[in-house]
Amino acid sequence: MKKLLIYTVIMTVSILFSACGSDSKKDPIPAPPPPPGGYAFSNFTSELKIDDYKTYPIEFQLTKDGLVVPDETVSMKVPDKSIGSIQKYTIVTDEKGKGTFIYTPPVVFPQKGTLYVVFTDGNITLEEKVLLQFDLNPDIPPKGHATTLSISYETTECDEKRGIVGHYHVHAVDRQSRLPIVNLPVKVSLINGVKLIHDMAVQRGAGTIAYKDPTSLESPIVFSDATADFGKLGVKKGDNLIIFPSEGKTNASYIGGWDIQSVSSSLLLNEQYTNLVEANALTYIVGNEERLLGGENGAVGFLATAHVEPDYTTDNDGYAYFDIVFDSILAGHTVSVEAHGDENGNRIGISMKTALRLDGDSFSAPDTIVANSGDIEKVNIPLSIKPSCTGSQPLIDVPVNPNSFHVTPALNCQIIPEKSEYYANGYGTVLIAVQTDGNATASENCTIKWDGDISSLVYEY
Repeated sequence: MKKLLIYTVIMTVSILFSACGSDSKKDPIPAPPPPPGGYAFSNFTSELKIDDYKTYPIEFQLTKDGLVVPDETVSMKVPDKSIGSIQKYTIVTDEKGKGTFIYTPPVVFPQKGTLYVVFTDGNITLEEKVLLQFDLNPDIPPKGHATTLSISYETTECDEKRGIVGHYHVHAVDRQSRLPIVNLPVKVSLINGVKLIHDMAVQRGAGTIAYKDPTSLESPIVFSDATADFGKLGVKKGDNLIIFPSEGKTNASYIGGWDIQSVSSSLLLNEQYTNLVEANALTYIVGNEERLLGGENGAVGFLATAHVEPDYTTDNDGYAYFDIVFDSILAGHTVSVEAHGDENGNRIGISMKTALRLDGDSFSAPDTIVANSGDIEKVNIPLSIKPSCTGSQPLIDVPVNPNSFHVTPALNCQIIPEKSEYYANGYGTVLIAVQTDGNATASENCTIKWDGDISSLVYEY
């Protein structure tokens, strides 16, 4: 009996110890691995709550086996430049092994992000994460950082000395649609004459913008297109590049205009920013302020220019005003316009295409009569521009909305769209083909009318 009792106690204790070593419901938490080579970051800023437009310190202390490590280089890795920038990407630890990186959030806050503090001695690498939590409090008053620009048309006038002048404005707001307190210098440019690439004005989803040296924010910025050699396509220094927003490609750090500093197979851009988000599959256009209109069948064309005057700084209401000055023969034509601001190396841009406008009833075409012959009758209808301070002139090289033409009486005459040419050619005429039924007792003639205005002119690209 005594032996049985002792055996029972021993088995019970064994079972208890076995149960302590393995719990089927919850395994014990394993001990963290030791730091590589004994190195570690102490007093480390592992998380930042970004709730305002300001700089944030990221502090650390480098130790080895618990002792501080002075005079060692520690670097900051930013995997995506859209989450912000660092004042200095390398820091040398002081006599206490300490260092501080200065982080600046982007103009447009993302949802989240991660930075990495890295130390290596050639044999081991120590890397720690800094989690960025973006939470802009809408109750915090704006500190002056614009995040969005827009361009709007106002009016057009005819100036005897300058020519046709279109008045526009740029408006800047922050990400809460509030007015920035700090004024923003704004540069505006346009493309009037387009350099065709692959016989097209706009190149969709083909461009790439990046730092020439991807490891340095001080590196020049380049633009390339794997399908095009810009040097062989006639692009020149002084031409402009405008990047359009497209699906999934709307970052303000690259949208808008860029001056071209030099041209090879790629484009070296003139301006430098520290917040550029490198991107590919961008939609873009390249050109300058001059274009040749007309010139068909050996006729002499018209060299027409459009330019912007001048660059401005936004006022206390967030507005900057500018003019597009253009030759009157360009009225109704399409141009690409951009605006971009630079706040301490942080770029914000916008771009759009627009028609050069005239106020009032400035576009016209005469009623044109064709005989109701029973055949297809074709006629060239002249379209005209009549700016307020100049004589009438032909509307040249502009596509026209087919629905802006109609013919009467409709029972006897019908426009044939497939045989018509809804494009004002080098002489300013549109070819309209009409099927007549020959019922002269009902109507001897058919009358073609144009009910159009500037809204009937179609964008050229």
